[in-house]
Amino acid sequence: MLPKLWRWWSQSLRHSVRLTGAGYTLRPVTMDDAAAIVALRSDPEKSRFVHAISSDVAEQEKWLARYFERPGDCYFAVERSHDQRFEGTVGIYDIEKGHAEWGRWFLLPGSLAAPASVFLTYRAAFEELGLQKLYCRTVADNKAVVSFHDSCGLKRSGVISNAFTLGTEPVDAVEHFLERAQWPEVRDNLSIQANRISRLIMRNAPTEKQKHGL
Repeated sequence: MLPKLWRWWSQSLRHSVRLTGAGYTLRPVTMDDAAAIVALRSDPEKSRFVHAISSDVAEQEKWLARYFERPGDCYFAVERSHDQRFEGTVGIYDIEKGHAEWGRWFLLPGSLAAPASVFLTYRAAFEELGLQKLYCRTVADNKAVVSFHDSCGLKRSGVISNAFTLGTEPVDAVEHFLERAQWPEVRDNLSIQANRISRLIMRNAPTEKQKHGL
């Protein structure tokens, strides 16, 4: 693919991919999300396993401004579909020759969006962006997330030594991957999990009459 065409393709899709399913929506991140992203990533429990970011919203806005100019990078907000409540973020990036990494996956404490957000991320990768392979890297000590990826049916590439530096300490990461050919099987598995949670959410969602106090 020619460089100019690749740049146009990746940038136009980055700003337009929007998917809804199983009670949740992935939409492109906007500058208006900066404060919510900072609050989300400042959670002490989650920050144990991720790179630290500035608590200054203006710094996050600068980061987003650079992101908007970067090809091969799709950054999404995760919203609850029935009330557009912001529940987290996820991204697909370093897109090159049909392969990409996904990450920046952060959800609010207590959010039920894990299966749906991952289901929609893989849909975006394989069904919208036309990718052939997607991989993710998780800090090895983040056992809950490593176990979740295993339960989805992803394959492990192995453990990468000193993959990240958190604070001043190098940490290992477990790499999982999914190829396009295996997506239908994983899709069915994730769809069952996501739709089960979606039914729970909708049972607890207010009706139109309740929204209007009727």
